[in-house]
Amino acid sequence: MPASRSVPAALFVAAVTAACLAPALPAAADSSNIRYFQPYVPSIAPGGTGRVVIAAANGSDQAVSSTFRITAPDRTTFPEARFYWDGQRSSVPCTRSADARRLTCDAGSRAGFVFPSNAQTRLGVTLRVDADAPQGATLHGGEWATDEAAPALFAVATPVTGPKGDKGDKGDDGKPGHHGKPGPTGPKGDKGEKGDKGDKGDTGKRGPRGHDGKQGPAGPRGPQGEPGPANGPKGDTGPGGPRGPENPPGPQGHQSKPRQSGPVPPPGPPSPKGDTGKPGKPGDCKCGGGHHEQPKAKIVSPGKGLGVRSGPGTHYKQHGKIPTGTVVKLQCKVNGTKVDGNSLWYKLADGTGWIAARYALNLNKVPFC
Repeated sequence: MPASRSVPAALFVAAVTAACLAPALPAAADSSNIRYFQPYVPSIAPGGTGRVVIAAANGSDQAVSSTFRITAPDRTTFPEARFYWDGQRSSVPCTRSADARRLTCDAGSRAGFVFPSNAQTRLGVTLRVDADAPQGATLHGGEWATDEAAPALFAVATPVTGPKGDKGDKGDDGKPGHHGKPGPTGPKGDKGEKGDKGDKGDTGKRGPRGHDGKQGPAGPRGPQGEPGPANGPKGDTGPGGPRGPENPPGPQGHQSKPRQSGPVPPPGPPSPKGDTGKPGKPGDCKCGGGHHEQPKAKIVSPGKGLGVRSGPGTHYKQHGKIPTGTVVKLQCKVNGTKVDGNSLWYKLADGTGWIAARYALNLNKVPFC
């Protein structure tokens, strides 16, 4: 039986719900006249589960197959032991291998799986992609075979989740919108917490002295005291002595004049104003110094780490590896060899080399070198 596979250039996720029935009609021919092909390659994220569909196109005669042997592509497994037939689950169970990478479905004593004439039957299986599968890759190696024909090949793709890009430029301001009607009054908010006690204010200035009050009324007069004893007898007057001669007054001295200070000299003329110096040159501002934020990035490479190269390209020698999840400091970025469509390369701030921006999530803006 000839087998073919059709893989479109663009890979899209197609959620296909299929099931299969074991038909009861007898087969008119074997399955060698059936052509199998894959109508599209589904995209399933690492660690996720999805549906893979194989189309079977039959000729003018009915065909029958009693056995299907299905092998999973690389880095995938079968989470259930069943396959699907035109939108319904098959009533015939399958047997999984020990590593869950092969299904063997045998109709046994039944009539088999009948393919109508001049019709296309959609067969499907559920696949789970390994959590450590590479992003943006097509996983080949899937096979769908019957007991009569060579295997038909099928594949599964994984989507690409790149690092966050730099923030774009601010767009033009839009036209002002119409003023909307005022909304209803909102509910009353909860009472706020009591504020802290304020500091004690400064003591004010002493006010002016008030006017003296009116004099109060005089108090009552006290009782009169008792009279003292009568005066004693007056003594006799003695004889007066002779008066001496009176000395003449001395001459009056001259009073000295106060010393006068000399005249105050006039102030001198003001000094001339000096020349103004030339302004200094502005200093250079280098990224990563001063108040600027240091550019950083987080390694998001699948697997165990991201290689460090001596230059911005895959043709430069690799001389180290940074573990996945590590946050590194950056100096600047340049355009180099494209890695999965991304041509940016980051220069490490410690000068040890370059890393591909495809697998480094920038945590802030990185300037060009």
